[in-house]
Amino acid sequence: MPSLPAIAPFLGDTSRLKAYRKYSDASAVGFLSAILFAVFSEPVKTYVDFGEKWMALSGLPYQMNTAMLGFIVGFGFVRIWLLMRLQIMKSLLSYRGWMHNPKSTTTKLWALMLNALRGTGDFPTFFFEPLLPKLPVPDLNSTCERCLASFRPILSDEDYMNLLTAMITFKEKDGPRLQQYLLQKAAVEDNWLSEYWLNIAYLAHRGPSAIKVNCYATDRKELPSHNQIARAANLIHWTISFYEHLKEDTLIPQYLQEMIPLSMEGYRRQFCTTRLPGEHIDSLRTYEESKHVVIYRNGVYYKLDMYAPDSDGKDRLLTVTELYDIIKNIMEQTNDTKECCEVAVFTAQKRDVWANIRQRLLVSENCESLEAVESAITFISLDSATPKTIDENGTYTMVGDGINRWHDKSVQFTISANGKLGINLEHASTDGSLPGRLWEYVLHNEKYNEDGDIVRQHYKRPLPKPQRLTWNLKEFQKDIESSVKFYRSLANDFELVVTSPDYGKGFMKKQRLSPDGYIQMALQLAYYKLHNKIAKTYESASTRIFRKGRTETIRSVSEFSAQWVKSMQNERATREQRAMLLRKAVQYQTQYKMDASCGLGWDRHLVGLYCMCMEKGLPIPALFKDKSFLMPDALSTSQTPTSYTRQWSMQTSCMGGGFSPVSDQGYGVSYMIYGEDLIKFHVTSVKSVTSTSSAKMADAICDAMQDMKNLLS
Repeated sequence: MPSLPAIAPFLGDTSRLKAYRKYSDASAVGFLSAILFAVFSEPVKTYVDFGEKWMALSGLPYQMNTAMLGFIVGFGFVRIWLLMRLQIMKSLLSYRGWMHNPKSTTTKLWALMLNALRGTGDFPTFFFEPLLPKLPVPDLNSTCERCLASFRPILSDEDYMNLLTAMITFKEKDGPRLQQYLLQKAAVEDNWLSEYWLNIAYLAHRGPSAIKVNCYATDRKELPSHNQIARAANLIHWTISFYEHLKEDTLIPQYLQEMIPLSMEGYRRQFCTTRLPGEHIDSLRTYEESKHVVIYRNGVYYKLDMYAPDSDGKDRLLTVTELYDIIKNIMEQTNDTKECCEVAVFTAQKRDVWANIRQRLLVSENCESLEAVESAITFISLDSATPKTIDENGTYTMVGDGINRWHDKSVQFTISANGKLGINLEHASTDGSLPGRLWEYVLHNEKYNEDGDIVRQHYKRPLPKPQRLTWNLKEFQKDIESSVKFYRSLANDFELVVTSPDYGKGFMKKQRLSPDGYIQMALQLAYYKLHNKIAKTYESASTRIFRKGRTETIRSVSEFSAQWVKSMQNERATREQRAMLLRKAVQYQTQYKMDASCGLGWDRHLVGLYCMCMEKGLPIPALFKDKSFLMPDALSTSQTPTSYTRQWSMQTSCMGGGFSPVSDQGYGVSYMIYGEDLIKFHVTSVKSVTSTSSAKMADAICDAMQDMKNLLS
């Protein structure tokens, strides 16, 4: 396959040429062709004579005309051929049979062609984005049927009849018109869903982002160092190094099954991005030219430029050693400080409240400091807490102490006094799985000596001095008091328990069952054991095989899963019946997952139809007001990807992450599969709700996993 620069000119800004290459392969072929035409001009004399006639006015010598014609032929041929290759690749990426029929002859031929066209070169980060297919608009009838099938096992006969009536009315009256509008939108936009989902799922949410919307990831199991400064220096350096790869378009694209490129669009807002509160809806702002980070310690904020001129006068990233000395200086300055700025607690408030306070900050002397925080590449908090367990690490990373988390930053980091790291993510700007690649990169690259200190390097250049940000919050004291009180109610209500069953996916694979489907059934059984009812369940599926793709919903509950969990509590059910129902339930979930990943789930489609209804100013259909349709998810679940690149190792892997439950009466369950024998579950709930308990749910999951193993053994 031709190397990258030969193809890049067809993709515009998304595929910049690498700095060390001046000419594309098409130009190189053009020059070679020009030489050949000039040296061997007799075979092309007819064409050269023709060329002389229309170039007579140029006054160019015969050999020059020959060479020019050769360049045009060679350059044009390669450009046309490469354009054809791109179009073929674009068509191949629209094929979905590899997911449903992976062993078919068609799929094997498709894979050979795709690999041949893609080659083995390193492509720019966003190279494949224009080649990815658009997210499809599902068939309206299929969506309605899928929706009803998902609700049937969890509703009473009366509620289901009401939903069925509303669905039939919608399908016959309002649905077709809204479907046509949505199809028209899909025809002219890269992704018909992306803006709708961003607004309705995140930016229009008026409750707090802190704890309720944000998510977290924990540190590795065995810390390579307990030195807070050493880990902070490594963390900051390697985080900005990763950011540089994104800026320079050199971060290798991510592939599914090492073959199918995934959308990298979500990485555009991973850094330098802040969620800005608005009166009715928030907005995301990315400060693309930002070159600084904000470091927080003991109530003091510092703005630190991450680049300094080297001996050749060019700005280069601060090294780990330089960062260590700068952070050590910050620590010394803030050890005995009496200053304690509480401005960050506003970011934990309800969005409308925070929007009002922020407007007042912007017209006060705090404006410059506020802008420094919001425009930073990232936010780093040097904490005084010393979390020991994974549970404590996750909890403290998520909630902080109220004033040491800037919950609006797309990504922020915590470094505890004992060296434990954590990452806190604002969910609107990026999906929870994307920063996992950054986390893997940081944890793989950090280096320490035997004493847990940095591997020190000599430097001569003068270091940038951190700028201490000043705040005057005298006029905001009442706001601070109410916000601290509000924050405490949120933080005290967050309950996290991390647990692991006695076995992993190895046993599931031996049973020829999808590990993800198997685990989802364990969650169903655990919930049923505790609450004696079927849980409306959300599981996220990635749609990044599409342009600007984010997620779709997997509805794991089916008639099979409902009958299976009931059979596990029914003494009359035989072992064979239980095993059969379990296999059917897992197969259903697996099929639904594939369909959802192909953009054929019902949730996002109905969101799009609802948003289109609002956009056109039409009356809201009864379906979107039905109490069953609006029922919150009792189980909000997600599988966290374990590895992103070949750099991953168990030694440097994080111990998972998680999120709060969508419903206060429900659970948030995130799980991460490590190798063949280990699974980590992060189970969250709301403490003040007595009907739920993270500890009891965690125990029930382990019990359910054991019951399933006993059933199939």
